[in-house]
Amino acid sequence: AVPAASLNAEQIDTIFRHNFSNDERLDNARDLFIIGLRTGLRISDFLRLKETNIKEGYIEIETQKTGQNVVIPMHPQVKEILEKRNGFPNALSDQRFNEYIKEVCKITKLNEPTEGSKINPKTKRKVIGVYPKHELVTSHICRRSFASNLYGKLPNMVIMGITGHQTEAQFLKYIKITPKENAKKLQEYWQKQ
Repeated sequence: AVPAASLNAEQIDTIFRHNFSNDERLDNARDLFIIGLRTGLRISDFLRLKETNIKEGYIEIETQKTGQNVVIPMHPQVKEILEKRNGFPNALSDQRFNEYIKEVCKITKLNEPTEGSKINPKTKRKVIGVYPKHELVTSHICRRSFASNLYGKLPNMVIMGITGHQTEAQFLKYIKITPKENAKKLQEYWQKQ
């Protein structure tokens, strides 16, 4: 199971395949969302990607938060978006991006009841509860989904090389791997044997 704070591969593909051609605002937001989901970058980095960040089929960027140089292979969906748009989608403010991707996820029916927290507009405090998944989606889900979906498929050190986590403990805490999830991985492994 992928943690509540992330999207699995199937959900990402559903978002990627949805036809938003009648709504440029949502089409653009969805394309940015896919780039975030498929690069594992923070919003402060994927929203400022430009042609100059593409070098020989890889995305190269110095991350704003940590100043690390990161090299990421280009996912086929990212390639498709860049070809469709003849470059990167238009940048949005973080706030607009978060607003629009909630709409994108609502339209693509990410409705399953999910535990999470939302800000109560009146009290400005977080309220933990169970909400339709699309209401909990923010830019942060990109990075966490990227890491969670690769976890167990690639060595942790390889994923950390792209997410920039310094220690394995930090990385595992970040993707919120629970003891039960580790047990499930072992169970899947045994079933394949």
